[in-house]
Amino acid sequence: MSEPDRSRRPNRREIAAAATREEVLRAARRLFAANGYAPTTLNQIAEEAGVAIQTVYSSVGGKPALVLALNDLIDAESGVGPLAAEIARTDDAEVVFVNSVKLTRQLNERCSDILRVLLAAAPSNPDVAAAVRDGMARHRGGAELFGHRLAELDALGPGVSAEQATTAYAVMTSPDNWRQLTQDFGWSYDKAEAWLVDSLTRLLRRP
Repeated sequence: MSEPDRSRRPNRREIAAAATREEVLRAARRLFAANGYAPTTLNQIAEEAGVAIQTVYSSVGGKPALVLALNDLIDAESGVGPLAAEIARTDDAEVVFVNSVKLTRQLNERCSDILRVLLAAAPSNPDVAAAVRDGMARHRGGAELFGHRLAELDALGPGVSAEQATTAYAVMTSPDNWRQLTQDFGWSYDKAEAWLVDSLTRLLRRP
């Protein structure tokens, strides 16, 4: 089978289909955040998106597919793509530290409402649990980018491996840690971001 032509520009039908899919996902995000996952019905999502229920199925799928696809929307709302691209191409270790923490700050700040609902529902709902696992796998992927990029730049301190840097970042910038800093301890996002950048730099970077 030949490879698809990735240089081909999408046609009008494809653009319209992508816009419909995004609106369905945004409707699901709003309703899940406001009402919870279990109480929200596909009929409500269709009404919120202004489409027929069959369009919800054809553009995304049922509720399991919707909640899993929300991770793409969360990444987009958080600006994950551009920040990750900058981390991958920069030759400045400071930019790696700053942008890596900023990425998780934006995700937790802009999407705290839906993250809170999903994390609360995951223990009792297999569909949500699958979406949370996918989200955490993405977080670990970002942590690996952080650790390996610093190793490539020879910016890690003596005895600090890429794996250790990956683990430190993954733990310190987890949703649980962001929640504790900004909710349990009442820190502003600015204060929490600055503290995390400083702490990770002191812990991991070559003097």
